[in-house]
Amino acid sequence: MSSLTTWQALLPVALIGTDRQAALPQLPGEMGAFLARANENDLPLSQQALRACGVLAVCEMAGAEGRVWGAPMPAAALADAWPAADQGGLPGLLHWVFSEGPVRLQIQACEVLGALQRRLPEVLLPLALDQGRRSVALRRSLLPVLGQRGTWLAARHDDWRYAAASGAEDTDESLWQQGSIEQRRAFLLRERAADPARARDRLQAALPELGAKERADLAEVLGEALSLNDEPLLEMLRGDRSREVRAVALSLLLRLRDAAHPGRAGQRMASLLELERGLLRRKWVVRVPTQAQGDWKADNLDTPRPTHDSLGEQAWWLYQHVRQVPLAWWTEHTGMDAAELLAWAAGTDWHEALVRGWRDVLTSAPELPWTEAFLKHWPVRVLREDRDALLALLPRAQRERHWQAQLKEGATVSPFHRLAHQMLGACVAPDTLSVDLSTAVIQVLSAGLKDGALKEDHALRYVLPELCCLLHVDSLEQAVSWAASSDDTPSLVTALQTATQIIAIRRALHQFSLQTSHQP
Repeated sequence: MSSLTTWQALLPVALIGTDRQAALPQLPGEMGAFLARANENDLPLSQQALRACGVLAVCEMAGAEGRVWGAPMPAAALADAWPAADQGGLPGLLHWVFSEGPVRLQIQACEVLGALQRRLPEVLLPLALDQGRRSVALRRSLLPVLGQRGTWLAARHDDWRYAAASGAEDTDESLWQQGSIEQRRAFLLRERAADPARARDRLQAALPELGAKERADLAEVLGEALSLNDEPLLEMLRGDRSREVRAVALSLLLRLRDAAHPGRAGQRMASLLELERGLLRRKWVVRVPTQAQGDWKADNLDTPRPTHDSLGEQAWWLYQHVRQVPLAWWTEHTGMDAAELLAWAAGTDWHEALVRGWRDVLTSAPELPWTEAFLKHWPVRVLREDRDALLALLPRAQRERHWQAQLKEGATVSPFHRLAHQMLGACVAPDTLSVDLSTAVIQVLSAGLKDGALKEDHALRYVLPELCCLLHVDSLEQAVSWAASSDDTPSLVTALQTATQIIAIRRALHQFSLQTSHQP
């Protein structure tokens, strides 16, 4: 009997109703025999009908014919060295993590499993692989916990190719030869940490075969164990036809103060500065050229000013000069510290060009005094973007002191969403805040929930679930009592439910980590 005929046999029961039928029709073959055994316990006719529909649907899916497979069957997946994390209710929690949780929580879960040498349960692999397809940030943490079955699946689905041949045990040359760009970058980073010269030679040999984006991504790996031995390759990349590759090379050369290029940039900048004597004191004056020089292009000075840029032509030239000079050169050459230089720049005609150039150098080659000076004396008149990106350049202790000070200045929920965005922007998963700062954040959120201020802060409600991923796990018990009240808005109720679920999952993962770590 065909599938269509079988469905037609059940149609009267569905349309007329089970209360007007004596029994289900007898279906032929093995499927009919299976249904007879399944319904032999005198079940109500309605339940028998539902079972028949369920069995028929599954059999129809199993027997569906798609594209004919003419190739040999693929070899079975290799055995896994790591056991699956399938204890108790963990698979159910991990399913929520990958189906509804934020990427930051997914990264944290993968990091916990990887540290314990546990892999994802097989049933979650398609879901996790799909999330990795959507989020490049997740892949570094996800790949080690996919296991052999995960990499086997990835090799057979075009959308999952990024994870093919990336099992926890794979460290051979196949990753470099056949892996995705993320896998090749991870391989090169490992080799760079172990043998910088070998990794540099490998990258240089591969450059002619790489696209512009791949050249830029892999060139960034030279930042690991960077030394003057890398200068020849960086000089070569400085002449690359891709603007993105050139920018990577120049940013790394800024970290090599004794390299030739930043030395030439400093000499050129010195020719534009003049110490002018006044009545009471001397001051530095900037003398910008009135026309472009012939050697600028060879040293990557981008002289054509973009038509949309706020700088004038001469200011643009100055900006191009400043962004190639190490920050330490300025303090040594002028005798002023970072805060004094920012104040000096504000009194010149070239304020925006100077601070934009310094900001660019700072993000490429961070220096703590300059970072703190920018954050304390942010030139809001000429740098309109937020300062959050610079917070990530601070060591953790200084960064948290900055946030603690902001909390003390205005410990209410109303402006807190701006601080929450700063924290989320500066902390890269799986990093979390310290216990002390997490406790302070929970106190602010709890107060806002109690006095109703959180109900009005839509921006904070939006980031609340991800903010719960940022809290230190040892502080989460203080947030367990969060609950919506009867007069809360639906959006606040949803946000609190999601936050509560994230807190419960993070505590469960932590407990799993403690139990597994103590197992012999």
